[in-house]
Amino acid sequence: MMSDETQSAVHYRFDESVDLLTAFEQARIEHLEVSNERTIVIYSRTIFDFEVDDGGLADARLVTVEVFDVSPDYSVTDAPDPVTLTEPLIEELAVTIGVDWERC
Repeated sequence: MMSDETQSAVHYRFDESVDLLTAFEQARIEHLEVSNERTIVIYSRTIFDFEVDDGGLADARLVTVEVFDVSPDYSVTDAPDPVTLTEPLIEELAVTIGVDWERC
């Protein structure tokens, strides 16, 4: 687990409202809905807390992604950067549903 929660949270904005549940399904990314605004995601053997900051999972525009548990593929000496871990997930979702995104 990452020790510093504030350091592991990364914020992203999509250019338009997106249905994240549909995007996860289309991209075949495993996830478990916790609430209307939050889901736990397993991507590349890393576990993420994916939370919508405005709206819900079905109409998200601004999201916060936090790394809960890093893949065992990273060695103990690696200091995985949360941005490096989260951006491939965001990129895959955005490409799947055809929207642009930015880190904020």
